[in-house]
Amino acid sequence: MAEPFALEARSFGKIAVPAPGTPVLVTSDVNLRAVRLRFAVVIGETGRVFLGVAGMNKATGAGVLKEFWPTGAGGGIADELVLESVNGLRPADYYVDANVAGEGLIVAYWVPAPYWGS
Repeated sequence: MAEPFALEARSFGKIAVPAPGTPVLVTSDVNLRAVRLRFAVVIGETGRVFLGVAGMNKATGAGVLKEFWPTGAGGGIADELVLESVNGLRPADYYVDANVAGEGLIVAYWVPAPYWGS
């Protein structure tokens, strides 16, 4: 039987896009694996933001996995996407693009940690 484990939360913070149309890699660490990834818009930002894979093009939709709706200046409930896999996800496979320079997504991830309760 596999050893029990808990999940440890970590965050890349906000992945901002300096130049719309030029996707930004979430991380360059190709060895990092996570069992859960959460992508969420930043409350108060006004443009649409996109999550995709290598070669993504927000204009054509190629490689786009999700288009996030902004909350706008008035705030609101942040659009999010949570991906999970017991086999592991590689954050370095994901890119962020945005319609407004400087906007982006908050990216958090969870990794297995020893469970000391057993």
